[in-house]
Amino acid sequence: MMYWLNNLFGKRTNHPDFWKAYQEEFKHTNNQRVVVLDCETTGLTPGEDKILSIGAVALHQNVIYVEDHFSVFLKQKLIKPESIAIHGIVKNKRNTLTSEMEAIKHLLKFLGSSKILGHHIQFDIQMINLALKNMELPKLKNKVEDTDGLYSKFKGVHQPMHKSLDELCDEFNIPKKDRHTALGDAFLTAQVYQRLVVSL
Repeated sequence: MMYWLNNLFGKRTNHPDFWKAYQEEFKHTNNQRVVVLDCETTGLTPGEDKILSIGAVALHQNVIYVEDHFSVFLKQKLIKPESIAIHGIVKNKRNTLTSEMEAIKHLLKFLGSSKILGHHIQFDIQMINLALKNMELPKLKNKVEDTDGLYSKFKGVHQPMHKSLDELCDEFNIPKKDRHTALGDAFLTAQVYQRLVVSL
């Protein structure tokens, strides 16, 4: 009866251990670590499209720690030819594929209580939150910041300027290596972030 009521009102009390461990991290938030996150997806329609890969790299006191990184490729039935032309991820790619649940489980462990940063990051957060919802779990608890907003502050503008990651890399003379891979884009965004925080 209680399980039925929990489902009816969208509440779940018997969360798995990995979610409980993630929640525990917020009892001692790490303000010195920022995780730069990027997702490659089958498209740009949340609720319809799926996550194909997640990449992340951490900064400690604004220094990029390459060894502190995360990368995972997900098993997905939905593959769109138009998105393959951008990110190159296909079903039979040689990367090891993992289930969405396992990918999110390991991502939460990597994130801990760190602030999440990304370029146009709200889309990535929405996609991850939808995956969590499919697992009957709450939304991410981390603070989130967007390099697009930071760039606007850098330029003295009070509204988002909607610059692409390519445009920001060009402006700051950052070589666009591994562009349109999740980990590659996370690393590029981390470098953009470094340029911005030094200037603000």
